[in-house]
Order: sequence, then structure tokens, then C-alpha cells
Amino acid sequence: MAWTPEQQAAIDSRGQTLLLSAAAGSGKTAVLVERIIRRLLDKDDPVDITELLVVTFTKAAAAEMRERVGAALAQVLADTGDAAVERQLALLPSAHISTLHSFCQDVIRKYFYTIDIDPRVTIAGEEELRLLRKGVLEAVFLSYYEDEEKAPFLYPLADMFGNDRGDDALMDTVSRMYDYSRSMPWPRKWLDDAAEAYDVPDGASIDEMAWCEPVKKLVRSSVEEQIGRYEGLLGEMKARPAFAGPYADFAAEADSLRRVLERTAWDDMRKAVMAVEFPRLKGLRKLSDEDKAFWEQCKAVRSDVKKEIAEGLQTPYFSVASDVWLDGVRAMAPVMKGLVRLTADFAEAYGAAKKEKGWIDFSDLEHFCLQILLSPQSEPDHPVPSAAAEELRQTYKEVLIDEYQDTNGVQELITALISRGDNRFMVGDIKQSIYRFRLADPTLFLEKYRSFSRDADAVQRCIDLGRNFRSAPNILDAVNEVFARTMTEEAAGMGYGERERLYAGRTAPEDERWVGGPVEVHIVDTARDDSPADEETPERDMTAFEQECQVIAESICRLKEQGKMAARKDGTLEPLAYRHIVVLLRSMAGKADVLLRVLQAYGIPAYAEQNGGYFAAIEVQTVLSLLRCIDNPEQDLPMAAVLRSPIAAMDEPSLAELRLAGEQSLWRNLPAYAASLEEGEEKERLLGFCAKLQAWRTYSRRHGVAETLQELYRDTGYYDYVGGMPGGAVRQANLQALYDRARQYEASGFRGIFRYLRLIDKMKEDGLDLAPAKVLSEREDVVRVMSIHKSKGLEFPVVIAADMGKAFNRQDMHSLILFHNTLGIGLKQYDAQWRMAYPTLLWNGICAQIGWESTAEEERVLYVAMTRARDKLILTGHTSHLERDWQRWRGQVNPARARSYFDWVLPGVASRPESEAWLLGGAPSWQSGLWQVTIHSRVGAAAADAGEQAEEPRLARLKEGLPTGTAAPLWMEQALTWTYGYPAATETAAKFSVSEIKRQYNLRYAEAMEEEQPPASPLAGIAEDEDAFGPTPPWLAEQDGSAGGAWRGTVMHKVMQYIQLTPDMTDGDIRRQMASWQADGLFSEEELRLVFVPSVQRFCSSPLGRRMALSSDVRREYPFSVLLPGGGYLPALEEGERILVQGVVDCLFWQDGQWVLVDYKTDRLPDEEAFRRRYAVQLALYCQAASQVLGAPVGSAYIYSFYLDREIAFSF
Repeated sequence: MAWTPEQQAAIDSRGQTLLLSAAAGSGKTAVLVERIIRRLLDKDDPVDITELLVVTFTKAAAAEMRERVGAALAQVLADTGDAAVERQLALLPSAHISTLHSFCQDVIRKYFYTIDIDPRVTIAGEEELRLLRKGVLEAVFLSYYEDEEKAPFLYPLADMFGNDRGDDALMDTVSRMYDYSRSMPWPRKWLDDAAEAYDVPDGASIDEMAWCEPVKKLVRSSVEEQIGRYEGLLGEMKARPAFAGPYADFAAEADSLRRVLERTAWDDMRKAVMAVEFPRLKGLRKLSDEDKAFWEQCKAVRSDVKKEIAEGLQTPYFSVASDVWLDGVRAMAPVMKGLVRLTADFAEAYGAAKKEKGWIDFSDLEHFCLQILLSPQSEPDHPVPSAAAEELRQTYKEVLIDEYQDTNGVQELITALISRGDNRFMVGDIKQSIYRFRLADPTLFLEKYRSFSRDADAVQRCIDLGRNFRSAPNILDAVNEVFARTMTEEAAGMGYGERERLYAGRTAPEDERWVGGPVEVHIVDTARDDSPADEETPERDMTAFEQECQVIAESICRLKEQGKMAARKDGTLEPLAYRHIVVLLRSMAGKADVLLRVLQAYGIPAYAEQNGGYFAAIEVQTVLSLLRCIDNPEQDLPMAAVLRSPIAAMDEPSLAELRLAGEQSLWRNLPAYAASLEEGEEKERLLGFCAKLQAWRTYSRRHGVAETLQELYRDTGYYDYVGGMPGGAVRQANLQALYDRARQYEASGFRGIFRYLRLIDKMKEDGLDLAPAKVLSEREDVVRVMSIHKSKGLEFPVVIAADMGKAFNRQDMHSLILFHNTLGIGLKQYDAQWRMAYPTLLWNGICAQIGWESTAEEERVLYVAMTRARDKLILTGHTSHLERDWQRWRGQVNPARARSYFDWVLPGVASRPESEAWLLGGAPSWQSGLWQVTIHSRVGAAAADAGEQAEEPRLARLKEGLPTGTAAPLWMEQALTWTYGYPAATETAAKFSVSEIKRQYNLRYAEAMEEEQPPASPLAGIAEDEDAFGPTPPWLAEQDGSAGGAWRGTVMHKVMQYIQLTPDMTDGDIRRQMASWQADGLFSEEELRLVFVPSVQRFCSSPLGRRMALSSDVRREYPFSVLLPGGGYLPALEEGERILVQGVVDCLFWQDGQWVLVDYKTDRLPDEEAFRRRYAVQLALYCQAASQVLGAPVGSAYIYSFYLDREIAFSF
């Protein structure tokens, strides 16, 4: 493979801490794998694969990495035959390629003795931990209420966060606070520092507070946006003589806004903001129609600016003096300290509860690992590696970290402690850091990205991979155009310059059938004439999204109808299929189902992998209802659900009759009701259900939940039933998942159906739904619908990024309490008398910072969405205020103030000259450079039903259950009449034992054997005499009298396996060896009693025994597996096929350049000829297999009969 210079530099770099900034589609995984391979094969500085630590973000990524490394090594081995490569392949299973959590688990298992932890701890499931956490929280709160010293700390918190239904909201706050603190390397210090921030000293300046700066930054950003909007108007006002008066007024207002930007101190800024005024405008007369329209636009912009200044800046930030803000922070200090103390006590109690159960969670893995790696002398500002960390530093020659942009402070410290200053290789892309909700800290990457040198000889070096081998050049140009304008230091914390740009690594196909082309932007105008312009209800929004979904469906149909082709990775084309298309949504909640419904109405197969909906699945509800009935059959609702289900198959009238049959519960009424029915299938079915339910209840008391579920699936046949329903594979997978979760529940130490159902109910209460089982394969020809986060790391020929006009979700910024990794904890001020909460400046500062970080991350989410496309990128969105929004976009929206993805994409499009034609009444579709823009007027509801109204006649007949008269196509005829071309292969086992081959051969050719052999299935392939459960154990031998038969023979074979032969073996020598076998535990006393020593001694003294004793190479109980052609002793096979034959040779020894084969027999056959008739086939196969496996001929073969006390020679 040809590597770019930057890729080659990343592969060859040595002795550096290297940050590889790998843009989307730049081949970072290939570079990482190649670097590993080069390190392993480096002749000057070779390393073993066990001396590398490779940390990935997910288990799937780790598995893929291990697979790719293995494939690359295998290819090198095939090309070179190098023994060193073969060694690395052998070491690959022991390679440390894993997630960071798996690595932490390994560290804990290895060094558990350095901290107070049981090495047998297990990672508990999320559901079990939720139950435990809830119980611990309740216990901690109860202890506070009962303790007179602690109660005063809890009362203000309960008043502020609680409600008339209890302390659940406060418990949730404590739980979230605990979780957030655990993303810090020093959780308790972070909590204490957060509380200390509220102890504002007297005389302190507000400008000294860290949380003041984010508010100032927000104010400046807002003012700059308003100035920009004014400047857009002032330029046009100046060119219109009729606006000379308003021009001066607008210019004065713009100047007052500019004075705000000149202030840096809080009080000065406050004065400047409060000085901004918007006096009443004078009316303008005798304006032309064009000037009137412009004047209305000016007034609308001025109204928006006035509202933003008054409601967005003056009221929330500058309505009170700075000392009032500081007093508000001081007032919340006792509450904050109480909350920190409560959280710390919960953390201690929760840790103790997990320790008692032997559980840990993923956060514990990181912190226990960190505890092992840190020396006791460590301080937060000065971490010192422990002896374990130093040992690991010596073990790992290089530490490679994938997806580095998604790490947090704890993970960063762990990897820093086990690496040196010149052996860490970090791969990632700050522009794809989109996991802030998982507490990832992108600033860790960004700090190194800015500070590391681009010098090739620097110890701390950064290499940029900007060449994209995934997307077509026009898509990359569109991405660069958008982010060069919007990804700025102010908006995203970083610029988008030459190092950040994407450069094409592939060329676009020239075939006109190729699906590529300009980036399409579809804007759905959902404005209604019958509603106010500023009114939008949830129902209206959903209707708007349905209209957008129709546009998406029509776009997919258009691409398919045009016969477009998608490009393969090798540049060749293939017909565009549904599986080539993905629709990306920022959030699946409430949107995916709507989109699927619309796509299906258009006849487009689609699939969405959603996080919720598992408990709503009818098959899951039915089985859970059955479990509830088993736990307590007196519950009518679950009982009614089960009776109505296919398990009992009652219909509604019968169920109503049952309800009216008595005053008691359905369960108590059921036996009498069933007995009253006439003889028939229904009576038999209901009486059978009553008996089965009683049996299931008894079974559940003696077995676990998982076993009970398995019994229910088997007894009811419900598992097989749902498999025959539409989506049967998914339904069966859901039931299997219910069984798997029951096993996990029991593995965590819980028992009983009641607690299992309580766990399920708790999950439902907490809104913790599960994802339905996934059974879709990559090759299924359906349109995928997934979230942008799920699509990270994937690529598709056609990407439709939908819902681009949706406003960003800011719900998490309205909470009573906010958390930030550097600014601490923001708490609103609470007035207990009026029971009102309002922001403190500390809360405002953290809110402003979180808002900025959230907007920056949304910009990175958009980058991820746009860079998933290989050939075609389509962006869709809707708005109910298109003209107003279009004017905003033409005015160049401040990227830091964006409200939706369209606010970043469309300003560059709307400001182009080509858009003017549409504004003047032109066509609603035009191409402008890289962009193809289409405006869709509001789509009527009838559009969604158009396909249904024009229903195809054959489909109508099919719905009525009538034949359609359609002839079966040729491919169907061929499929239904197809027969397998190798019928004999379906009747012959793929694997046989030698004993089974012997038995079948004797049945075919020697029917007059002394013993009649029972017939066996040709598919069995295993002889009955090899059944592990066949021989009777010695402790049962006396009971069934079999000690002299099969079991005695087994013991004799075992003796011959372990005996050490000498040429002059005596009876005493044999008995001494037997005593040592018993002492070593190889033989029991019962087994040795069955050994007839004289018979063994006669073998040792025989010519065959003496030859074996003199051999230099004796192999006993030699197993083999070989592929042999059919025919002869073996069954007939199809041409070209072979059979796997397995067996165990009793003994092989080397003599005079060839092998001698010996098989021991204890059969009571009368003479040598009987032995030859019975065992000739067996020994022939043994000889053939041994020759093939050992690569040397078998010169002679013998049976030694302990019954005849002689050797019997065979010749083949």
C-alpha cells in the first residue's frame, strides 16, 4: 500500500510522544495497524506484541484491531516464512489489545494485593447496580433523618430539591453528582473545591471569580452578533436616500453596542449594557413598495436585537450590582457544603455495599486501577507512579491509544502513569469529539494539539493526517466550505485552517450513472396560513417532520428510479441499493418511528436500531405477565394478559364470562369455569393451563428465574410461536435476551422471581428501557436509520442528514444544579419562604460555559454527519419561518450563536447571488457551486396517502385473500424446484470414529459376527463403545456384576498407558509401579484390584513387549484426526469429498526405521482368526492414519490379546 508522507511519518516515528491528528476518512486505523506491524518486525529495535499496549474505545474496535493485526501478520508470514513473524502470531492471543476498562481489570487482577480489594470481584450489571444504588441512597437518607446532628444538613436540601412525593429528585441529584465526580482523578477534591468556591471572601472582586469570564464571553458574543445584524442593514440604508433619518438612529444604537465590547471589567460592562437604549422610531412616509418592504425588515431586525439585549443580557446578568451577585453565592454556601457532605457519605456507603457483594462498576475499574498506579505520596498536582506503575512502564515498550479525543481525566492519568515521556502514541480527531455526555474531555486532546511541535525531531510531536480517502472531492469541498466559516476559536475553541482541512484522496467516477454530484439541501417550508407566525405546538412540529420525511422518501425513490450507481472502494460501480443509504438523526426519540412509517408508506424497506421499546414488545410483555402470575396468580391484569395470549388462547367473550363467573380473582374462578364448559378443546386447554401453572409455580420455587424461563419456553411453545410471526427473528431474540438478563441477574447474587420483577419495574420507573434485540445483518437491503453518534466510524455511499432545522436541545441547562469539570458546581439560589429558585452568578457562569461547550460539540456532531458520506450527501430540514430565517442566514449568523445545523450550513448558501432569484419569485430549486438547493412548500397530508389511493389491483386482491393471477417468475420456479447436487453427502456423516467405521463395515460385509451389532444412524458417526457414560464406575461394578467385563478392559488399557517397560520386567516391578500410581492419584484402589498382574507380566516378557521396551520412541494413547477419501472400508462419498476420521491408537513404537502399531484387546474370542475377522478394518485404518500423520510407514501391526496371552500379527 502506498502511504502518504504524513502516514509514513506516523508509522516510522520512534522515541516520541506522538499525537496523530487523523481527520475523518484519513486511514487512521490502517496507520495504527501498520505501525504495530513495523514495530514487531523492526530488526534494529524489535518488540514482542505482548510489549505493546493498545487501548481502544469499544470492545468491537479492539476485536477489529486484533483481527487486522492478525491478518497482516499472517500475510507477512505467507510472503516471507519468517520465524519471528510466526512467533508474533503465536503471541497474538496474549496481546494487550483491549478497551481501557479491560486493561484496568487486568491491572486489578495482577496487583490486587496492593489495595484493599478482593481479586474475585465481578462487574455488576447496570440493572443490579441501580437496585443497589437506590437501596443505599434510601439508607443514607434515613440515617440523616434519624441523626440529630446530620438532619440539619438534609432539611434545606430536601426543601430545595424535594417535593410532596418524596426525596427522589434530591436522590437523583446526589447520584448525578457522584457520577460526575467519578470522572475526575480525585473525586473528593473536586467536590471539596466546588463547595469552597461558595466561600467568597469579603472584599473580593467579581472579576476575580473564574465563573465570571464565561458570562463576559457570552455577552461579547451576543453583542457582536447584534452589531453584525445592524451593519448588514446600515450598508443598505446608506444607499437609500429615504432612510437618512433612521440611518442615524440605527448607527447610534450600533455605536452603543460597540462600547460594550470596549469594556473588560464587570462593572464597566454592566454600565455599558444598561446604557443601550432603543428609543421610539419616527415613522417614514411616502415610501416605495420596495422601501416599505425593507423598512419592515429593518424594524423586525431591530425588534429582535432589542429583545436579545433586554431579555438576553440586561435582565439575567446586569439587573443587580456585583455585590448582590456575590452575596447570593455566599448565601448558598451552607447548602452546597451539605450537598457535598451528603454525596461523600453516599459514595462511602455505596462503595461499602458493592464491596460486600463483591461487585464493581466501570468507574470503579478506573479508580481502583488509578489507586494501584499512584504512589501514596501522590498529590492532585503531583502524581507519583507506584512500584506497579514503574513495572508496567518497563513492560510496555509503547502505549497506543485510539480515539484519544474521547478520554477523560481519569483515563488520561492512567495512561500517563504507565507510559514514559517518549513512548505514547495517541490517535484521534478533535473535530470528532462528540461524547461530552459520557464525560469525555476534549480539552485533553486540544491542549496537546496546540502545544505539540510539528518538528520531526521533537519529543512531543503532532502529525496531521488531512487526506480523506472516503468521500468524493465535492463532498470534501462542501465540508471545508462550511467549517472554514463556522469552526472558529470563538465558536468551537479551534480554527479550521490548512491543518484542519480535508484533502481528497480519491477521485470521483466519471460515469454519468454515478450517484454523486452536488450536495443537496432540501428545505421544507412548513408555514401555515391559519396559525400565528410565532406559534408552534408539538403536534404542529410532528406534522412538520412528517412533511420532511416525505421529502426524504421522495429523494430515495428518485435516486432508485434514475438507476443510479454507487462506487465500491476499488472504484468500480454497482447498482444503488437501499443498503447503501443511511438517514442520520441527531436524536432518534420521537422521530425514528415517524420516519420509518413514512418510508414504509412509500414502499421503502427501512430499519432503525433504537434504544427503547424492549419492554413494549408484546412477546416480552406476555412472558413477564406469565412470570407475575407464577409469582402471584391473584393479580388479575397479568392473568388476563396471559389468558388472552396464545398460551391460554381465550377470546374476549370467554374472558368476560370468566370475569362474571364469580367475585373472586380470575385465577380462583378459572377451575370452576373450565369445569363448567362442555367437553371439547377449550375445556381441555383451560384445565391443562391450570395444571401447568401449578406445576410452573412448583418448578420456580426449586429453580432459578433463568431455568424457569427456559422451562416456560419449552412447555408453552411460545418461543417457537413468536418465531412464526412477522419479525419472528427479532421476537425470538427478545425472549432470548430476557433469559440472558435473568442469568445475569442471578449471577449477580439475586434470587427469586419477585426480586427479578421488582428489578424490571424499577427499570421502567426510571425510564431505563432496553434496546430490542438486533438481528439485522450488514447485507440486508434496507435503508438504515440511525443517530449521528451511532454512525461515528461508519461510512455509507449515500448519507441523508435529516432534521437539520431542529433547534439544539438545551434542556440540561435549566436544572437547579449544573456540573463542570473545571468551574465546579453551579447551584441556583433558593428562597425557602417563597419556594423560588433563581440563578446565582456562579450558576450563570457554568451555564454559559456549558452552553458554549454544547454548541461547540454540536458543530463537531455536524462534522461527523457530513463526513460519513462516500458518494452523495443530502441535507434536509424544515422551518415554519423560512423568510425570516433566510434573512438571518443572508446576514451571516455568528457561528457561536447558532441555534440549529442550518445556521452553520445555509449562511454560505443564502448569501450567494443565485439565491436572489428565488427571493424575487423565481424557481424554488437552483444550483450554486457545490450546492443544489430546493425549497419545498408545505406538503399536504394527502401526499402521504397518494400511494395508497392509487393501489395496484393485484395488491387489493391479495389483501382480500384472493389469487392475483400473477405467473411465478422463472427465478422462483427454479428456487422452489431446486435439489441439492450432492445427495449422498446429506446421508453420510462428516466425521467418523474408527470404531464406528469398523462396526458399519462389519454390518455390510460380515453379518455372521458372533455379536449382533445394533443399527446406528449414518449421521451419528460415533460408536456406542466410545460413549463416555458406557463403562460402569467401579463403585457400581459390584452391583451390576460388570467388573469382569468392560470395566476390567478399560482398566487394563489404562495400565498399558502408564506402565514403564524394561526388558526384564518382574512381577515385583509391576506391583511397585502400581503402588506409585495409586500414591499419585492416577489409579483408585478399586481399579488396581481389577488388574490381573500375571497377565501384564506375560506381555512384558513377550517378544513384542521386549521390542517395545528397547524402543527409543514409544507413543501411547496416540490420538489422530485425518481426512481420508471414501470407499474401501469407508462409506462411499461424492467425488472430491473426504471424511474426517478420528481415533486413538493404543501404542506406536519406533524400530528399524518404521513404526510398529500395537492394539490391546481383552475380548474373550476363541482364536487368532476371530480377532482378525473382527479387527482387521480397525487396524487397517489405524495404519493408514498413523502413516499419514507421522509421515513414516507403519511396518507391522499387532493385536495383543490378554485373553489368549499372545500377539497376533496383521499384514496389509
